[in-house]
Amino acid sequence: MYRRKFSLLLTVVLCLILLTAGCGSKQPALSTGPGNQPQQAQGKVIIGIGYQAPTAQTWGALIVKNLKLYEKYLSKVAPETQFVVEWFNSPSGPPLTNNMIAGKLQLSFMGDMPILINGEKGQTMRNYQSVFIAFDGKGEKGKNQALVVPKDGVTKVTDLKGATISTVIGSSAHRMLLEVLDKYGLTEQVTITNQDVTVGMTSIEQNKIAAHATWEPYPGLMLFKDNGRILIDGTETQVDYLDGIVADRPWAEANRSYVVAFLQALIEAHKFIREQPEEAARIFAEESGYPLEVAKQMVKSIRFDAAIYAKDLETLQGSRDFLIKLGKLTSLDLEKFVDTSYLEEAVKNSGLEYLTADELKGQWVKDKLY
Repeated sequence: MYRRKFSLLLTVVLCLILLTAGCGSKQPALSTGPGNQPQQAQGKVIIGIGYQAPTAQTWGALIVKNLKLYEKYLSKVAPETQFVVEWFNSPSGPPLTNNMIAGKLQLSFMGDMPILINGEKGQTMRNYQSVFIAFDGKGEKGKNQALVVPKDGVTKVTDLKGATISTVIGSSAHRMLLEVLDKYGLTEQVTITNQDVTVGMTSIEQNKIAAHATWEPYPGLMLFKDNGRILIDGTETQVDYLDGIVADRPWAEANRSYVVAFLQALIEAHKFIREQPEEAARIFAEESGYPLEVAKQMVKSIRFDAAIYAKDLETLQGSRDFLIKLGKLTSLDLEKFVDTSYLEEAVKNSGLEYLTADELKGQWVKDKLY
């Protein structure tokens, strides 16, 4: 009886010893950075980047991703660290913001309106802060947006009187549409309905709606397939169309060298697009799934430039006021949201000269792009 009790006690002790030893030999638990964002797993630094293959002016991301340019610059910053860059492709901007708030993404490529909404959330939410660090694609004076119609649809903007037009409410295309309607005195004489881009383009193809306001690459794809026409393009508005990059602010402040490395990768990607347009178009097509001919047009029509000019901030200010009028935004301090210091450092580290104060106050410089 005594031996049985002793044997049982010995077994319990041995189990406790083994359990303790096992706990001591476990891999480190997943650590979290600012904002509870996963940063390290088993010694690896994980960085999540969101992008939008259906939005052509964010395609700088496709070059960075395909050529692994971010990994290249991260290895220079911390050669002994193992980095894992995880890319998340989103159909639109809101899911990117949601994933940033959840701590799954540290950087995201977005259109101008989602950028502004992200910025307000970063200034009003308790557990989320964000910062705008650079632009990606730019459409001069509204380029890369269009009002499209069915093949046998109206031929003049004035013919849209009394018609129903669809767009993504609160998008840059929506702002473009309202600017056009106001220019032609049709603001109160049409019905505007909210419709996802893919649904809107299908409606155009099937002649179910008079017109749809959208952005590239959808108009280009429509022309490639020959299932619709461009009634007017966004240059009717003379309002620049902008896309750029938002970062999680606490993460960026804690990992400044990682942010600068990312912007160096972006600068190299933009240079690659300019200097190797054919190869850039091939990567655009491969990564986005759009036809090569459409991708080639995007290389030609988009100004890939990270620089933040005063005129760009004025454009964002106008878009902010537009969203406030729609009730989709209440307030956003753009001055606090935008931080150009990361880009300035990246430009310097890339061996380039940053734009002068006078250049930043003027029009986009033709041959000085980042």
